[in-house]
Amino acid sequence: MRVAIVTRGDLFPTDHGAAVKIVRTAEHLSLVSGEPSFVITDDPDHYHRFEGRSHSLRPFPLRHRAAMEWPPLPRLRRAAPRFAGLVGYPEEEHFLYQPLFDPGWWVRCLSLVRAEGVSVLQAEFPGYALPASVGAALAGPLLGRGVQSSLVQHNVEWDRLEEFGHAVGRLRRVEQGLLWAVDHVIAVSADDRRRMIAAGGPARRITVIPHGVELEPYRTARPEGLRARYGIAEDAPLLVFHGTLHYWPNTEAVRFIVEQLLPRLLPRWPALRVLVCGRSPPLHYAHPAIVFTGSVADLPAHLCAADLAICPLAAGGGTRMKLLEYMAAGLATVSTTKGAEGLVATPGVELEIADGPVAFAEAVHALLSDRARRAALASAARSLVARLDWSAVAAATLALYRGEGRGEDWGQRLAAGSLPEGVPLPLPPVDAGVPRLRPGKDRTLLLLINRGCNLRCSFCDLWDNHEQMDVPGRLLPLLDEAVAIGTRVLVITGGEPFLHPDLFVAVRAAKARGLAVNITTNGLLVDRRWEELRASGLDSLSVSLDGLADTHDRLRGQRGAWRRTVAALERCRAAGIPCSVYFTVTHDNVAELIPVWELARGLGARFDFWPVNDAPELALRGPEDRATFAAAIDRIGAHDPEVAGRRAYYLQGLDYHAGAAAPVRCLGLLDQYGVKYSGELLPCCVWGAEGVVVGNVFERPLRELWRSPEVVAARQRLLGEGCTAGCYNHSLYEFSQSTGLPFRVGEAPAG
Repeated sequence: MRVAIVTRGDLFPTDHGAAVKIVRTAEHLSLVSGEPSFVITDDPDHYHRFEGRSHSLRPFPLRHRAAMEWPPLPRLRRAAPRFAGLVGYPEEEHFLYQPLFDPGWWVRCLSLVRAEGVSVLQAEFPGYALPASVGAALAGPLLGRGVQSSLVQHNVEWDRLEEFGHAVGRLRRVEQGLLWAVDHVIAVSADDRRRMIAAGGPARRITVIPHGVELEPYRTARPEGLRARYGIAEDAPLLVFHGTLHYWPNTEAVRFIVEQLLPRLLPRWPALRVLVCGRSPPLHYAHPAIVFTGSVADLPAHLCAADLAICPLAAGGGTRMKLLEYMAAGLATVSTTKGAEGLVATPGVELEIADGPVAFAEAVHALLSDRARRAALASAARSLVARLDWSAVAAATLALYRGEGRGEDWGQRLAAGSLPEGVPLPLPPVDAGVPRLRPGKDRTLLLLINRGCNLRCSFCDLWDNHEQMDVPGRLLPLLDEAVAIGTRVLVITGGEPFLHPDLFVAVRAAKARGLAVNITTNGLLVDRRWEELRASGLDSLSVSLDGLADTHDRLRGQRGAWRRTVAALERCRAAGIPCSVYFTVTHDNVAELIPVWELARGLGARFDFWPVNDAPELALRGPEDRATFAAAIDRIGAHDPEVAGRRAYYLQGLDYHAGAAAPVRCLGLLDQYGVKYSGELLPCCVWGAEGVVVGNVFERPLRELWRSPEVVAARQRLLGEGCTAGCYNHSLYEFSQSTGLPFRVGEAPAG
């Protein structure tokens, strides 16, 4: 089923509630249905096409453009604001209601129905209901097939405008008529449904489907350093509130915070600060305890940095998306009754309700004083929103269009865990049961894009039997799936990835999806593909130097390899491309660890090193080698605090080389995961080990595999029993740093 959303054009950047709702709806309608979805806006030349997380802007057909030039249409478009004013809409909202009087929107709707096989035209806000209704009605006689129309009411708009002090008699009649013009009306709360029915709306057509929330970004949010960004002490009590701040209810909420709340809280909490996030902050309410951030790209991190969320709204309607976001962030929340209106939540269980300045301030004070109570509210809130993921909301919407649950309250159904047939219940968070002292790294996809290399390293077997991943057909859909499970970083490795002809197609596609991209390479082909590299937007490049020239060339099996790799590093650094140097420590090169580190420092490159994996013939076993390695750790650690902090981990590597093998634990299939060119999914980059593959992303979608019983079981085995694949690298100290548990089963943590 293909759905086209008809709506406002200010969707990107997606930094206000309406844009979030519309874009997430479009993405998840596509993800759930397996079909593309579309968005029609005030752009007369283009429409938006969503295929899962992939978004593109497409031109309307030429026939459509010709129709749009028919002389009456431009004149009516110019006159539409005047008609909106005559009906009574406020001037600042004319852009939302002009489509009622502009037949150009009808043409756009009908054109997209014809071009893309759309079967539902879904209007977001009443101003777009008439184009959706007319477009659907014309599709029958002109195209010979039925098309449904729907209106999604973010609020009961005439009530909202009346609350703002506008005369709404005429526009109320217009909007009430629109409820009867469409096939379906979607209210986002039971309260809004009751208001529309009380005003004479068609009860059988009005279905409650609430707003949702994107859960994964809150599970992977990293708030470290955020307080320091705004000059807020780490131990200062921190409240948070967010929204589009020129929207009158949010502006009034800020006024309440400044004039009513802070005077009652600051005498008891002098260090208290309030983080207020959102576009157009009301600076006339500036206060020393208020931090206005403006619009932020990393809202989950901002919310997760706070101790408590507040929602002191006194007006508005719908489902408060901000409350769902607070709950997803694991925040206890204090709200007014009006602020929580429409939310399927129990006061005192998932959030605290307090009305009036005194009661609100006392509720905040009580929660700031009681960490255990905050934790209990946050836990219950997370359980509630776990069933309100946007995919569940999209599934309910599609079920409605298929004829299921019309006129019912899907908010209650979703909260109770009842989803349409064939749609699985949202599973618990993938990190459930994993103890965390601090967040892990951003979720990282380690991609083995090919097999085959132009070197013959003595400790690697990926240079033969050239094979590669199909980038357009296989990798691009995988990147959509990766983003859907919360992946933030893509590391492309091989073989030698620069041998893949579509390497930079992959880089550009990943960047377009918001991923940070690193390539791990031997550097020998950088010059050959320099222009592609420069134009790709790559975030960083990593190369291996396993000694000085003679040693490196011997290990790599090619004379001159060291010189060419260093030249590639120099060229990349001169062009401003961030680079890292990796050094694999063996008994052949341990004496050259310090010189290579000094070379990397001189080039301005990051430097990392670890003992060779699963190669006993190259292990550090003699006392001289062990002493040299320990001295190098101390020398580098004197300049690099991260290395100094990992000293015990590095020294445990000597036991590993001495044969003291034990299962090791990591956050594979949680903070990181690997995918091979053949589609095999595994926890890491130990590509050839037996027993680590947990599925194939070409046979079963990654977002389904990610929460499947077999992957959950593998994740639990890694945490409890460890792994014997034979690795000793970053993921081990990352595990101990994040969880406080020993990475080696049965031993104390390193450090």
